[in-house]
This record gives sequence, structure tokens and C-alpha cells, in this order.
Amino acid sequence: MPVVTHYEPIQLTLQTDQVRDIPRGTKGGVVIIFNRIEVVNRLRKEYVYDTLLNYGIHYDKTWINDKIHHEINQFCSSHSLQQVYIDMFDQIDERMREALQGDCTRYAPGVGIISVRVTKPTILDTIKQNYEQMSEEQTKSGEIVLDHPDEPALA
Repeated sequence: MPVVTHYEPIQLTLQTDQVRDIPRGTKGGVVIIFNRIEVVNRLRKEYVYDTLLNYGIHYDKTWINDKIHHEINQFCSSHSLQQVYIDMFDQIDERMREALQGDCTRYAPGVGIISVRVTKPTILDTIKQNYEQMSEEQTKSGEIVLDHPDEPALA
């Protein structure tokens, strides 16, 4: 007859896992750092046994921590700095949630991803200064074009 010598409490209520300091390269090779990504998730009680049997007590490391690293890498490596930092930043939370939930539904159905919050990535200071200077120059050149239109002024 087996004797229980150790047990681990398993949280079934909402929990927030944080993944910190994720450096990733964009499509153009610029390294950005995501300081914090928070994943709100829950393990459904009817799947506790199967989830722990298949993935162990630290199932969340596999399905949240490791998966976030993979998904953010996929996203950044296929998009430019402009897209990641500005154009598509408002979509990253939902894209990460959908990617995580999709794989969890397929391979670990007991893990439910409620939401994902991605902090704005940081850019190395030198790159940030160059980026801001380039943006400023583009704005100025746009103003110059407006000041000197190609068409002659109507008299």
C-alpha cells in the first residue's frame, strides 16, 4: 500500500504568471526588451489530474512561460521595429492570448488563458535616440513638402 509522503497544493482560482525581461530581435535586427508580460490563467478542476500527469506540477512553465517566449519571438522576428513598437502594439495582448489558448486547448485543455498584458518594450537608448531623430526629420521633411507644393499657387 503506497504512503503519501509529499503533496503540493494546486491553485484552481485565477492566477497571474509574470514573464520578465524578454530580449527579442525584430525583423530588422533591432533588439528590444519586454520588461514584463502578465498572463492571467486558470487550471480547470476537472483537468487537474490529466494536466499534472502529462506536464507535472510546473505545467505553467511549459504552457505559459516557455510559450510566451516562443510566441513573442515569432511575433517580433516577423515584424519591424515600427510595427512592434507602434503600429501593431495594441494587438500584441490579444495575439498572445489567442496563440497561448490555441495550443492549450489542443494539448493541455485544462489550462485556460483569461488575458495577457504586454508592457511596452524598451529600446536601447542609442537606437531610441536615432529612431526619435529619424521620426523628427521625417516630420520636418513633411512640413517642407507642405510649404513648397509641386503645383504652382493660384493667383
